[in-house]
Amino acid sequence: MINIKDEVKKWMESPLVSAELKDELKMMNDEQLLDAFYQDLEFGTGGMRGIMGPGNNRMNIITIYKATLGFANYLLKYTKDAKNKGVVIAHDNRYNHDTFTLAAAKVLAHLGIKVYIFDSLRPTPELSFAVRYLHAAGGINITASHNPKQYNGYKIYNEDGNQLILQQSNKVLAEIAQIKDIFSYSFTDNSDLICMLDHKVDDAYINMVLDTSLNKTMKKDNICVVYTPQHGTGYYFVTTVLKKQGYKVVEVKEQCNPSEDFANTLSPNPEEKVAYEKALKYAIDSDADLICCTDPDCDRVGIVVFDEKKNPIYMSGNQTGAILINYLLSKRKENGTLPNNGVIYNTIVSSPLGAKVAASYGVDTQQTLTGFKYIGDKIAKSIINKDKVFLLGYEESYGYLINPSVRDKDGVQSVMMICEMASYYKHQGKTLYEVYNELQQKFGFYVESQYSYFLEGMEGSFKIKKLMENLRKNNLSMINNEKVYISEDYLALIKNENGKVSNLDYEKSDVLRYVFKDGSFVAIRPSGTEPKVKFYFAIEGKSKDEALKRHDGIKKFILELIDKYA
Repeated sequence: MINIKDEVKKWMESPLVSAELKDELKMMNDEQLLDAFYQDLEFGTGGMRGIMGPGNNRMNIITIYKATLGFANYLLKYTKDAKNKGVVIAHDNRYNHDTFTLAAAKVLAHLGIKVYIFDSLRPTPELSFAVRYLHAAGGINITASHNPKQYNGYKIYNEDGNQLILQQSNKVLAEIAQIKDIFSYSFTDNSDLICMLDHKVDDAYINMVLDTSLNKTMKKDNICVVYTPQHGTGYYFVTTVLKKQGYKVVEVKEQCNPSEDFANTLSPNPEEKVAYEKALKYAIDSDADLICCTDPDCDRVGIVVFDEKKNPIYMSGNQTGAILINYLLSKRKENGTLPNNGVIYNTIVSSPLGAKVAASYGVDTQQTLTGFKYIGDKIAKSIINKDKVFLLGYEESYGYLINPSVRDKDGVQSVMMICEMASYYKHQGKTLYEVYNELQQKFGFYVESQYSYFLEGMEGSFKIKKLMENLRKNNLSMINNEKVYISEDYLALIKNENGKVSNLDYEKSDVLRYVFKDGSFVAIRPSGTEPKVKFYFAIEGKSKDEALKRHDGIKKFILELIDKYA
């Protein structure tokens, strides 16, 4: 059990801790101190992410020092010539981005590892690209993605430009565990090992994105695109790519400048409708065909399209994934570049619709655990084994990747390809909304949704554990009077298919999944980056109304279990 008073004393006496953090500590009450120190900030599906402030359970310079020291020791132990290959560090627009970037760089340089840093904010996918482009040993990204302004985060990448999968991150955690007292360290100033990157990497990244196009000669000025970077990293890269290709681009000017407190948006998260409020006004004024919204680190993109009455349609990640699959595979078939051994990767919480579309083109779909690092790992293995040709990776949480020169989801590639297919279908007299409806007519009507149950603090983490434990104990076999045909427990790695028990071939993950006979499912998992439990629903019906009615009944049944089990 952590002695809070002893921990606070260490922080107050250490020269590594800034005067500002010490002042914050002095102002905190016992409850706040407990929440800040009761555990070490954990690595989840998307790295380490948390509220900024003093304490082991917060994002601050001390947690950066400790994480980077562990990561550096991991690289020196497991990556050949790590010192000379170096590590690339990038950041987004959040508070303390410069402090955290320089702190990580200082630790690496202290250990004799070369460091590459950018002169300003850059998209997450460009960091992944830069690691590969520079043949670096790894990468660090200072970002909290779409989280609120009080958060920051820390993602680590291997030499493939891929976020570390569990067996790799466990080795980093083992190195971190060897650090008994981070306050006993003093980091020497080896600034000669820190190299500022010029714009060659930017140019190479942009050229790679432009090369990803499947329809380079098509006139693209037939559509108008409203774009918002949500005060984040996407502005220069997305607008540069779209304008080079001839699209009419309308920028949401109030949200184009980097802002640490996200001054002019109600939410920087493309999954939330309020994120599009200003963009919708621009779209109405310009009679735009679609809106594209990237999150602050520009690895994810959400879109809004319009129906025949000009009503906005907020496309989900699953819906956008399905129409992207249809466009990519139809164009490759038309161009004669559709391989016999093509593969699409999505996750265990992705809707079945995308896989059905892919199968109609003879393309296999393989599922991974939630977290794009698993898709990146699959890409690497398929290239090594030469058994599959990667065509698309996507998550229901608005993340897509087309060109494997990047090994993380890429909002710049995605915006470009979404606009390309919007232009392509408009030349045929169709909107993206009409294309999606055609896919449902052909492959089945789906209603998909998510629900997040927030539980913050120490008490919240206990409730989350209790909820998952009780769900496992009760082992649901019926949901809203429907039989569960397959139940999957990714922590126990057990699959029960209509009474037949087998093992799941995945890394362990705290996920429960209940599948009905037609492939519709409910999945439940604690978030790896936020204090919440996420519920996923993907329910099929013979019509939109039937799918919606079935979905609503199943969702109501599942959410009523929260009060019963948490």
